[in-house]
Amino acid sequence: MDMTDRSTAKAGLGAGAEPAPSVLWKAFRVLEVFSHSRRVLTLAQIVRRSGLPKSTAHRVLAMLVEVGAVEQHSDGYRMGLRMFSFGTLPPEVALRDAALVHLEELHRVTGQTLHLAILRDGHAVYLEKLRSRRYDRSPALVGGRLPAHCTAIGKAMLAHSTEHTVAEVLAAPLERRTTHSLTSPALIRRHLTTIRTVGYAVDREEAVDGMACVAVPVLVDGRPVAAVSVGFAAAAGSGTVLIDPLRRTAAAISRSLPAGSAGRLIATGR
Repeated sequence: MDMTDRSTAKAGLGAGAEPAPSVLWKAFRVLEVFSHSRRVLTLAQIVRRSGLPKSTAHRVLAMLVEVGAVEQHSDGYRMGLRMFSFGTLPPEVALRDAALVHLEELHRVTGQTLHLAILRDGHAVYLEKLRSRRYDRSPALVGGRLPAHCTAIGKAMLAHSTEHTVAEVLAAPLERRTTHSLTSPALIRRHLTTIRTVGYAVDREEAVDGMACVAVPVLVDGRPVAAVSVGFAAAAGSGTVLIDPLRRTAAAISRSLPAGSAGRLIATGR
């Protein structure tokens, strides 16, 4: 057996096995079923959520366990430390890690849905979401994105972004997610001016009907590296009582950022 044959056999890809692209696709299908709210899963849960046959899921899991991407747990399987070591490379991971303790405290105080997001290509990209047990109609998903101009969290960052960034966002087609979404560049610019003055942003049913958000940017040297928002039922009021707790949380996150990560976040957000 030559070196290629030995490598193939070690990976469980002997004669008649599936080609590597097919196996890789199925491996990602398995990895995608894990999340912050589903850290440990049984084989049956992985099969159900991935849509793979049980035998295929079991074979792929064995390969992932062998390379350290997944670990066997007393109650099933969980993401392996090797995947977390890959995840520590981007500055966004350092931001989320620094922010989480402060978000959890704010969540304990408010009991509402919280979001942490960064600005990328005219969108709010969500790094974390803590759900309310009472009310949550937020369309945001961790790793997902929403148009910045339709969300309080996106507008909070846009208001403190460079003119070049704002101009690029407003030059693109502006999605109307609800009848309340702002799609006029001139009106959005006026809103951004107000946000810079008062220090917080609001959206009332601009991203989804029935839900409002209040957001505050996380600033470093006057530049936005992220923003934090609280979502609540639009019928529950203006949300102004949430502004001061949000400001304290954003300031605490800014102070907690590891040295160097803020600069990299600003640079990648341009």
